[in-house]
Amino acid sequence: MSSSPGSDQGAAPRPRQQPGSACEECRRRKLRCDRQQPRCGVCAETGVECHITPLRPPRGPKRGQFKALQNRVAALESRLTEQAINSISSEPLKASEENQERASPDLDGNADPQTHHPPTQTNLDTAGSRIPEWMRAELDQTYFDRIHPIAPMLHQRRYFSWARVPGQSMSRTCLQYTMWILAASCSRQFQSICDMLYNETRQMLEVLDTRDSEIDGLEIEQVQAWILLVFYEVTRSHSRRGWISAGRAFRLVQLMRLFEIDGTGGLLSPSNTEDWVALEEKRRTFWMAYLLDRFISVQNGLPLTLNEQVILTRLPAGDTEFQSVQHVQMGFLSEEITATTPTVMSPFAECIILATICGRALLHKHCASVERVYGHTSQDFWDRHHWINNILTQRITMLTMKYPPASQHIDPMLIFTEMVANTAILFLYKIIELMPCQTPSSSANVIEYKQRAVKAAGEIVTITRALSLFTQAKVYIPIYA
Repeated sequence: MSSSPGSDQGAAPRPRQQPGSACEECRRRKLRCDRQQPRCGVCAETGVECHITPLRPPRGPKRGQFKALQNRVAALESRLTEQAINSISSEPLKASEENQERASPDLDGNADPQTHHPPTQTNLDTAGSRIPEWMRAELDQTYFDRIHPIAPMLHQRRYFSWARVPGQSMSRTCLQYTMWILAASCSRQFQSICDMLYNETRQMLEVLDTRDSEIDGLEIEQVQAWILLVFYEVTRSHSRRGWISAGRAFRLVQLMRLFEIDGTGGLLSPSNTEDWVALEEKRRTFWMAYLLDRFISVQNGLPLTLNEQVILTRLPAGDTEFQSVQHVQMGFLSEEITATTPTVMSPFAECIILATICGRALLHKHCASVERVYGHTSQDFWDRHHWINNILTQRITMLTMKYPPASQHIDPMLIFTEMVANTAILFLYKIIELMPCQTPSSSANVIEYKQRAVKAAGEIVTITRALSLFTQAKVYIPIYA
């Protein structure tokens, strides 16, 4: 007997599927499982084992939910950064005005030198001191990720051992601020604090320079801060100011006699770890100043400041050995550059050697200018030119055998080292233009140098294109190229 339409309407709706979980075989084959026990119909027909997983992992977020959460986090981070920057710049910088007042000598000459004391770090209330901890940590990490590879002066663990300790010396505070300036300049998120930090840091460094303290009282962090400030000024197109700042760094290097760190011999014992790290950091600071001297002098055609002939400081160890405190005794620059069978060293040391060749080429150019004025013969010119070119060719050949082309690796120092090598080739060709007349033999040399220069220019173009992928190094092209 059939049921009436009314009874059908009053019945509960039939579920679309049987209660329970579908078996794994039906899930795999995307079939409807009848959920029969102990085997469903599909498994019974195919003869496979019917297995059911009672507890299943929770489903992931819905479509678009993860992206929405990312957007919310980014918005909150942006608001947090904006609030932090506003809090840094909202208070008047009274300390900066005090610094200028205390740093300025009495024009009448009536100031008592005993009462002229620049403020210590504990007296300063600067924008840098109001940077929140989370932003400091972010800037520190950005510095070691993006700036340190091309300015490998600092030992990371040693820096962090004092970075969070209150009451630091003004030299260390200046170093920390210059690190943050460079890190902020690489970060779109923090770029707005660069100028404010820069102005304060420069004032503090100038205050330090007014101190009439003993040479032994100078701290290496003061030199490091000036060097990093030069990086910032040059990359911001403040070339004249950067060169003047570099001069201050070079004079401090000379006052601290960093050019003869290893002149007394005595290598530290492996157990003296802290002393070795501090000594190696001084070496690396000297060599960074040395590189700046060569590159800025070549770029502007100016005489060199740091004399290669008096250097008694060993070349820097590799950064891996430096950071892991592996005691390595490197050779001296004069030994490595004149060795009959030279060895390829770390990218930093190789960059120093190539920069030295650039410096010698600059001296060669100055000598050629003087010889042209006095009408001397050109044979001395070509002897020097070939000598420098032979050293450069030998170094480039070794570098090519040891390391892949710059466009195939992401080590910023290696990239710059190859840029320096190709720039040296171009510079040598440019020097030839100083010769007013050419003999038949020298004309053949000119053609050869021109061909090498064209090839070097092509290499620089290739490297520059590849740099678009490697943002760690891109910002410092103006210094090295």
